[in-house]
Amino acid sequence: MAAPVKLTPPLARISSGAMPWEMLGTHGLRRQLLGYDPATGHATSLVDIPAGWRGGGIAHFHGAFEEVYIVAGSVTLDGRNYWHAGDYFYRPAHIVHGHDERSEEGATALIRSDGPLPLNLIHDPIDPDEYPLPLMNDPRGHLKSLPVADVIGISDAAFPHGWSIRPLSADPVSGARTLIADVPVGWIGATKPLGVAWEAFVLDGQIAGATTYSAGDYSAGGPRDVPLGAVASYGGCTVLFWLFGRD
Repeated sequence: MAAPVKLTPPLARISSGAMPWEMLGTHGLRRQLLGYDPATGHATSLVDIPAGWRGGGIAHFHGAFEEVYIVAGSVTLDGRNYWHAGDYFYRPAHIVHGHDERSEEGATALIRSDGPLPLNLIHDPIDPDEYPLPLMNDPRGHLKSLPVADVIGISDAAFPHGWSIRPLSADPVSGARTLIADVPVGWIGATKPLGVAWEAFVLDGQIAGATTYSAGDYSAGGPRDVPLGAVASYGGCTVLFWLFGRD
């Protein structure tokens, strides 16, 4: 699977703070489209959920996965269980959800999918919580909620010495994985190519190479591209990485 092709090599910096918002659906959501592959519909977006938002309120499923990190605020899709800032979840295709969609305070979310997300409505769901349909066969599994702060950082040979890597989810078949990289204050070093296509979004701090990336910046690269071209982070940095599986 190739990375989204919205970017033009060499690595480009997309600042979400400078991007226009576009309406998403008919219930008041807005998005900034960060990365997009027109061949597959793979999209990575920053989504704004306004305070007092109510969705359609009808359970549904999609034919593509949804991978979400809550940047700010909180939101529920069943009226009972909430995701808060710092929570991550991975929902495969063919998972019924969306029974009661709302956000009292509003939220901002990073949402990534491997294809379009049209709604396939389920008017009589058999469970009040999210549940899989028989066609659900994603080897990554259904991760309903993971508070990222609870994930213990580990070393990872794919990333520079001194970086702390918090694994969020992984596909044991393709090798695709999602992780948080915590770059320590004062880090200076060399970063090698990851050998797979990747996307990255800076959650906090700054990281520098030929370009300096700050909180709210996005980029993507191929197997031979050094992640964010990084060589230094004087004040420390936190980056969300999505790594693609090998072709």
